[in-house]
Amino acid sequence: AGFETSSTTMTWALYELAKDQKVQNKLRQEIDAVLKKYNGEHTYEAYLDMKYLEQVIKETLRKYTPGAMLFRSCSKDYTVPDTNVTIEKDTLCMIPIWGLHTDPEYFPNPEQFDPERFNDENKRKIPHYAWIPFGEGPR
Repeated sequence: AGFETSSTTMTWALYELAKDQKVQNKLRQEIDAVLKKYNGEHTYEAYLDMKYLEQVIKETLRKYTPGAMLFRSCSKDYTVPDTNVTIEKDTLCMIPIWGLHTDPEYFPNPEQFDPERFNDENKRKIPHYAWIPFGEGPR
């Protein structure tokens, strides 16, 4: 588990919102509209309706990932496709999350904060394991 991952993520999100009035306004409009729909009540269902808020959080986790690296042990011998490189069973492997999240092949202009990367249309273009702020698999 991480250390203060929620508060750190919130701090970075607020930092990015403070820098970009357009993103801030769009998020405020969504929150106002959704809360109006739910009579001003902050319910779980209301938050599920805040799609742009989810995009802002996902983009924050991409740009400021809580953990820069994952470590895994290879469970069986594995040959990397199209190479003669074999990773032997029990080899410790490092997965560079920050490297994936800032790779322009997966996230064009990676230094730019852009919540639209995670809208319904664009998120389908992101390869499955290119965005893994907390790793992958069961907890």
